[in-house]
Amino acid sequence: GILDEIVHEEDDCLQRVYRGIDWKKSIVDSNCGVREPFPDLKLSLVNEIVSTGGAVEVDEIPDFGGKHLTPQQFHEALEQHGDLVLIDVRNTFECDIGHFVHPHTEQAATNPGMVTFSSFDSNFCAKNADSLRDKKVLMYCTGGIRCEKASAMLRKRGVQDVSQLKGGIHRYLEEYGDQGYFKGKNFVFDQRVALEAGKETAVVGKCIECQEPYDEIAGSRLCTVCRDLVLVCPACSQNLREYHCRRHMAWKSCYYTFLEVFDEVQLREQVEVLRRIRESLEPSKNRNVRRTLLRQIVKVQGRIEDLALGKAVVDVDASRRCRTCMETADICDGNCWGFWKQHRGQTRKPNTEAVQAIRVGDRVQPGPHWNPLRLGDKFEPDGQIRQGTVVELKSWGSGNNERDCVAIVWDTTKPKKPNEAQIYRWGSIACNGERMYDVMLFPPQPGLALSMTDTSTDNSPPINNP
Repeated sequence: GILDEIVHEEDDCLQRVYRGIDWKKSIVDSNCGVREPFPDLKLSLVNEIVSTGGAVEVDEIPDFGGKHLTPQQFHEALEQHGDLVLIDVRNTFECDIGHFVHPHTEQAATNPGMVTFSSFDSNFCAKNADSLRDKKVLMYCTGGIRCEKASAMLRKRGVQDVSQLKGGIHRYLEEYGDQGYFKGKNFVFDQRVALEAGKETAVVGKCIECQEPYDEIAGSRLCTVCRDLVLVCPACSQNLREYHCRRHMAWKSCYYTFLEVFDEVQLREQVEVLRRIRESLEPSKNRNVRRTLLRQIVKVQGRIEDLALGKAVVDVDASRRCRTCMETADICDGNCWGFWKQHRGQTRKPNTEAVQAIRVGDRVQPGPHWNPLRLGDKFEPDGQIRQGTVVELKSWGSGNNERDCVAIVWDTTKPKKPNEAQIYRWGSIACNGERMYDVMLFPPQPGLALSMTDTSTDNSPPINNP
């Protein structure tokens, strides 16, 4: 009786929580190489689903949110109103490969030039609200979530006639496919990367270098400055060591993450250009950009000093490195972050070698594949090697059953949250087939099948995959 009542109350609670949610379905072609687009289920309690930097509170949305238009109403509004303003509230790389086109003007929707959504209010709304006050505004995003905040941002600044596409591009394509006014591909945040509008999907993206039609986004092609995804075709990619997005194309001659291929003369030229760019920016309006440029100037000057002292040498044949993990091309193909870890484009040589055993509670120190470029110095300020404790065993590749990374809390690190840990590779397989170990057991143990007594109360089994 009591148990039945509890179950009934929980069912009622779940029905209330999930009432009114627009559940979306999407078909995955088993022949496209995607194992499963959503390999994990993760529930998180967060203050905001989409961060606005505090510009919009959740309880403000009912009062300031825009009018919801069904795909049919949105489609009709585009046909009936030639002077409306159409805004794409997604990030730039998403707009680049697919967007709505106004049927009257044949112009693509306005791209606010965002790298992160939190900049929409300060970088777009603040500058354009006055000119939009007497306009009819239509906006859209992937599934409708970002529009809930974006419409409120505009209306809080006095723009009254704001409507948004209910269900986003996803619902519109279900209704109209490639026969509607959305052209190109719809970027999705999973292994499928981008979905075509239909069989007749047009290529609307362009290579940022040669301007030829191209719309294949890859996790390996990131701006070396901001790490935003960049459209670069294979032909142009072969001639570039590092990539620059549209915002940072002017820095192409002077801003590089990896400096080993440049000699002293080239490095000094970079410093001069970086200084000129920095001096041309008004300090009060470009504080963060000026700070980024200053850090790069200091970095290049440090490299010049190391060359002069013989602490470094020029390597014109240095291998290209991944901008995310800083590893060379033989170790990483650039698909080492986010859902790209399981993307069909990633290739790895097979490895049947078992992952070394480790348990929660084991003590570790920097290991054989510790990369200072990404992970920092192996040593503490007092000269002692870093030491820490394993607090969790995880999977480096989302959805992979093999636990090949570890979460570690370092002894001298003061985490922002209690027991906040950092993730390190423990047996993840590189492109060349080698298992990578960022850390090693302390004290070091001989052999591959390492194991220590579990000192935690977790009692989790050691990693010892077959």
